[in-house]
Amino acid sequence: MTTATRTPAATARRLKDRRLIAWLMGEALSQFGDQFFIVALAVSAVESGGAVGVGLILAVSALPKVGLLLFGGSLVDRIGPRRLMLGSDLARLVLMGSLAAYATTANPDIWTLGLIACLFGALDAVFEPAANTLPVHIVAEDQLVRLQGLRTTLGRAATIAGGLTAGFAGVPFSFTVNAATFGISAAALWWLRIPDPPSDSDQANSLWRDTSAGLKYALRHPLLRSALLLIATLEFSLTGAVNVGVPLIAEQRDWGPFGIGLVNSAFGAGAILGPLSMVLFNNRVRRAGPLVLGAAVLGTACFGIIGTTDLLPVAAAVAAGLGLTIGFLAAIVIPLIQRSSDPAYLGRVMSLLALPLSGLTPLSMALTGVAVGYLGAPATMAVCAALAGLASLAALTVPALRQATL
Repeated sequence: MTTATRTPAATARRLKDRRLIAWLMGEALSQFGDQFFIVALAVSAVESGGAVGVGLILAVSALPKVGLLLFGGSLVDRIGPRRLMLGSDLARLVLMGSLAAYATTANPDIWTLGLIACLFGALDAVFEPAANTLPVHIVAEDQLVRLQGLRTTLGRAATIAGGLTAGFAGVPFSFTVNAATFGISAAALWWLRIPDPPSDSDQANSLWRDTSAGLKYALRHPLLRSALLLIATLEFSLTGAVNVGVPLIAEQRDWGPFGIGLVNSAFGAGAILGPLSMVLFNNRVRRAGPLVLGAAVLGTACFGIIGTTDLLPVAAAVAAGLGLTIGFLAAIVIPLIQRSSDPAYLGRVMSLLALPLSGLTPLSMALTGVAVGYLGAPATMAVCAALAGLASLAALTVPALRQATL
């Protein structure tokens, strides 16, 4: 496979371009609509199959996505990100519109919901690596950090807003909202009008061979290998503990629902301010490696404090710091990986980045729940913080990551 080049559009479009802004808003609206889908899907699953139905739906939505993500990255490198994103949005528009029409006449049964969830997982396996590949082809390299900061900020805000409002909508209306947001996202992508980059993949190769080649490339690249392993370990260590451990600690310390809401809100606010800081101060960032490693260590320390403090104000303040560092990491690590990857392999590298975010989250939450049952919530939080800390310290020993620049 030869080395690909970035398309000319990558150096022509700036962040003030109306079409680029429209794409960012369309992507955020789609994430807003996803929260309506998640809530409506859970409500429909409970009505059709009870708790078992919810578990089944979550499984059939996650498994196809995890199983197909790496192949999705290979398709991105073969076909181009914009074309695949547009096709995915249109397919999900049709699926969600059909489900909304069906839900107006009857409550969808568990098999219908399972089929829709499975198809959505498969489409997400193509969309996610494509969405993180597209920025390389639409802005200059020195704008990647600011663009990612905007994407992360808007995405976090949209997810929080969607989560707060989705519970007030009925099931058919929620599916309709999600379908409409896919239509808006597709229209914004169509208006973006950039040429897909030329593919340098050997079309005679199977997807399996292309996927294997991408995996070998990432594992042999010192910076990519260390960055991907760091993100995977942090995701595995912290996600389950935040979603399972923090509510249990809040219950044990009699913080009540207000305490849980306060800690979660503080975390969400920090997760918005972190990437927003990269939008405002991008021009001052040059040494990415120390920032990534410093944020990882700081985030681990914040997490350890949440697991030990009995004071709600301290826990809320530290949760805000944890959200800040996680949001900051997302705004730095993704552009660092984008700039460090050979464009011919970028889709596959982005699929490797998405894999721990999609595949390790359910596993982390399940194992955290088991650990809490045996060790208790504070001890489990301490173990998770220690694992994240060890990963951060190990990353400090990698010169390619420690010396990385933007």
